Amino acid sequence: MKKLVYIIMIATLVAGFYKDIIAQDAINASMLEEVNKLRRSGCNCGEDYMPPVPELTWNIQLERAAARHAKDMDKNNLFGHAGSDGSEPDERITAEGYQWSICGENISYGYSTVKDAVNGWKTSPAHCHNLMDPEFKEMGAAREGTFWVQDFGRAKVQD
Repeated sequence: MKKLVYIIMIATLVAGFYKDIIAQDAINASMLEEVNKLRRSGCNCGEDYMPPVPELTWNIQLERAAARHAKDMDKNNLFGHAGSDGSEPDERITAEGYQWSICGENISYGYSTVKDAVNGWKTSPAHCHNLMDPEFKEMGAAREGTFWVQDFGRAKVQD
């Protein structure tokens, strides 16, 4: 009987773990689709019209850098590009092993859905320019509570 209880407990834990992974994958896919929809159509970033640009691809290293910062902001109730340890976006991205030639970051707070977060960034000219920057080729993003982080980059070309 004890074995059965342990098996059920382990199965429940594993199912919960995979449920979280599946939910996160859905959020990631939704984020990438919302950003790429905007990039495909072009938009106004404040006074500037930004024409359509190539779509981004998802990068796990950028996702991990974004997750680190989202968790830090949520845990320490801070809101800014500098982490509680003084780290800046480029340092967090580098720490995840991403060798970048250009990188950037968007942060937001208070949105409950991917669509709302992306729309919030779209209505802020500086954030919108990041969304539409043709120099960026990859993106990773994360959410912790209602703190959202998007990290963008273009990898260095290796010789």
